Amino acid sequence: MIWIDEEKAFSEIKRRKPRIVALNAPEGLMIRLHELAFKVQELFGVQTIIIADPCYGICDTVDEEAERLGADVAFHIGHNVAIEKIGKKTILIDAIDDVDFDGVLKVSMPTLKRYEIIGLCTMAQHTHKIGKVESLLEENGIKVIIGKGKGLMKDGQVLGCDFHTAFEIRDDVNAFAFLGQSLFHAIGVALATNKPTFMLDPYYKEVLDITPMASDTLKKAILSVYKALDANTVGIIIGLKEGQTRLERAWRVKDELEKHGKKVSFIALHEINNERLIQLQRIDAFIQTACPRISIDGEGFDKPVLSTLQAEALIRILNGRDFGDVFQRSIWV
Repeated sequence: MIWIDEEKAFSEIKRRKPRIVALNAPEGLMIRLHELAFKVQELFGVQTIIIADPCYGICDTVDEEAERLGADVAFHIGHNVAIEKIGKKTILIDAIDDVDFDGVLKVSMPTLKRYEIIGLCTMAQHTHKIGKVESLLEENGIKVIIGKGKGLMKDGQVLGCDFHTAFEIRDDVNAFAFLGQSLFHAIGVALATNKPTFMLDPYYKEVLDITPMASDTLKKAILSVYKALDANTVGIIIGLKEGQTRLERAWRVKDELEKHGKKVSFIALHEINNERLIQLQRIDAFIQTACPRISIDGEGFDKPVLSTLQAEALIRILNGRDFGDVFQRSIWV
């Protein structure tokens, strides 16, 4: 069961006395978001506006939309981090999953014991469970190391583009255990650390070896880079979402590509998908500076769509150097 910190939202409303409240959340929380919106209206007589565009991460906040809508405050729900506010209007409201890990831990013990020293990491909804899991593993003779959080991150927390809590302990552990049902996050940990990684799914009580999936993801990412080598025209996509507008990086990539005779166009999009890109028929390949996971995990693009990490590899090859360890780094943006 997902628990939303409604009391924090109510407390902010009492303190700020807004006329209009904007709300956004990932698609999996949309039903709960509607419930919260109705509660706010009934309890406080405040108008709510649900911003129902897709929401994928902490970079996907809606400060600018709240401003345009005349909202006095925006509640961004479900991407729990170590700070409470982003921008001028956005307040972060935690969503916590109370699922128990005891069952999957019992199943995982034989596998994890083989590695002796385990790095523990998880996603936002399970950070409150990481201490208990650490204790249970150590009671069974497994040494556990949890990376320290900094900036946005809590101890042991990873995002889809930030793995520093795992990356910084990679040389001290023999494998990683990711707590939660998210191949997305677990594959990122495996790629960033280059260590055996296991996903502990508390719902199905399954232990999944993520390493082969990460290897397949890496092969596809490398293949996309080599396909883009032959491109004469390259479209550099600049994300229009609040946390994804990286103009300086786009200009830097453009300058590097033009040194090698590539014709480069800038394109700006909120949502980067094949439906939009197939309209741009004169472009041979794309590089998007918005979110690395669009390119690394994305499916269904007719043409190569590289992340900035892959663009770095492309430029290395054009400069006569080797591909490099593209994903083995703490932060991918």
